[in-house]
Amino acid sequence: MRTRDALRQLADREGLTFDAQIEKLVQRERRRIIGAQLASARLNADDQAVLDASASEVVEASG
Repeated sequence: MRTRDALRQLADREGLTFDAQIEKLVQRERRRIIGAQLASARLNADDQAVLDASASEVVEASG
């Protein structure tokens, strides 16, 4: 009951439906898992260059 109420409060605060809030949280958790996997992965120079380039593009796009 408390979990449902907490989810409802989050959804209401962000103007989302209950289902949309759950989907948002699921997506956030998937991204967290992927980030943790990337953070612990051993990267070769080529992989690191791709990640660095991608990070730069994100920074430029958000600025």
